[in-house]
Amino acid sequence: MDELFSIDFIGGLVAAVLTVMVLSYLIGDNPLFRLATHIFIGVAAGYAGSIALHNILKPGLLDPIIEAGVPGILNGEIFRGSEGVFIVGGWILIGMLLLKVSPATSKWGTLPIVILVGVGAGVVVGGSILGTIIPQSAAAMETLSPGAVVARTGETGFERILNVFILLLGTFSTLLYFHFSTRKTPTGAGNRSPFLEVVAKIGRVFIAITFGTMFAGTLMTAIVALVERVDSIVIFFDKLGGAF
Repeated sequence: MDELFSIDFIGGLVAAVLTVMVLSYLIGDNPLFRLATHIFIGVAAGYAGSIALHNILKPGLLDPIIEAGVPGILNGEIFRGSEGVFIVGGWILIGMLLLKVSPATSKWGTLPIVILVGVGAGVVVGGSILGTIIPQSAAAMETLSPGAVVARTGETGFERILNVFILLLGTFSTLLYFHFSTRKTPTGAGNRSPFLEVVAKIGRVFIAITFGTMFAGTLMTAIVALVERVDSIVIFFDKLGGAF
């Protein structure tokens, strides 16, 4: 009976109950499912906020002020140099962001939002260029070197030629699929060249294959997670029966 009051047992009980609450969505939207989603969103938001507080705000904005103390604040020593600019700028942006709470002052809190969105977009675009477009283009160019392909994969003959053709065709057609420039017809309407239309259709096939593969991977992950959750419930009730 002591097992009923252990941390592992309580954690298993909570996990089993939440799993059943989420799976109840199979019979339709209901209060149990909404409660589980609210708990999940609340815990995720609280965890993200605590991580931001302990890893970003506390070491970057709070600890320097606490270490400097009242004398360092009064004589302005803490606000000198590049670190001082970071501290002052950070607190100003935080104060401006808090103005979003009230509709009357929300317009003054736009600047921090613009900075957050701009930095986030820059990171995403930069990551896409450096992590996807450039490596993919480099890999496509490397396939034109027979020595590099043979040394890396050991492919020779028809198999290598076929792989090179598919890779180049997929890269070329996918990039041209996003080429939206058109030629004006005598009537003034836009018209893409027949060559671009054919290549765009081929690129659409490669894009569909990519999204299909991603969907299959996501579905497989979801099925694995479902099996693991159901198995955890079975194990929990098995332990519960053993405890009694």
